[in-house]
Amino acid sequence: MEDKEIRELFAEYNDKLDTVLSLNKASIEKIKLENTKKQTRNILVKRSIEVMFFLMVLIVLGKFTADHWGMLHLAVSGIILHIFGLIALIGSIGQLTLVTQIDYAKPIVEIREKIEKINAHSLLFIKLAFLSAPVWWAYPIVALAYFFDFDIFPHLDVAFVNKYVIINALLLVPLVWLLKKLSYKNMHIKWVKRTINILASTNTRKAVNFLNDIEEFKK
Repeated sequence: MEDKEIRELFAEYNDKLDTVLSLNKASIEKIKLENTKKQTRNILVKRSIEVMFFLMVLIVLGKFTADHWGMLHLAVSGIILHIFGLIALIGSIGQLTLVTQIDYAKPIVEIREKIEKINAHSLLFIKLAFLSAPVWWAYPIVALAYFFDFDIFPHLDVAFVNKYVIINALLLVPLVWLLKKLSYKNMHIKWVKRTINILASTNTRKAVNFLNDIEEFKK
C-alpha cells in the first residue's frame, strides 16, 4: 500500500473519529441538560410549596397580631415573627423567579452556577435561625397564645425580662455582622466554613463549595 493511500485511510479514520467524538459529546451534553431540567423542575416545585407555606404563615400571624393588638407583648411578638416570615417569603419568591429565568441555551456551567445558587438557598434559613435567637421568646409566646390560648408573659419575672431584652438587643448588631459573613464567598474563613459544614445539609454544602470554586476561578 502506497504512502498516499495510507494517508487517505488515516484522514478518513480521523474524520470518522471526530464525528464519533462530536456525537458522544453532544449526547453527554444532552444528558446533562436533561438532568439539569429535571433538577430545575424539582426545585420549582419545592420553592412553590415554600411560597405557599410562608404565605399561609403570614396570614395566620397577621390575623393573630390584629386580634391581639390591644396586648402589647402579644402584638410585638406577632410582628417580630411576621417580619421573619416575610423575609423567608421574599427569599423563596426570589429563588422562584431565579428558577424561571434560567436560560437553557446558555453554557452548562453558567446554568449550573444559577442552580447551585438556588440550592444554597437554605443558608437563608440558617441565618434567620441565628438572627431570631435574641427574640426566641416571641415563638413560645405566640405559640402558647395561638394553640392553647395561654398568655405566659404575665407569669414571667419583670426584672429578668428587662435584662434579657437589653442584653439581646446589644448582641443584635454583632450578630448581623457575623451572619453577613456567612456566605460562600467567605469559605476561606475557617469559622464560616466550619459553621456551614456543621449546620448545612449535604446538598447545600455541595452547592456552597461549587460556588466558592467558581468564585475563586473568576479571581
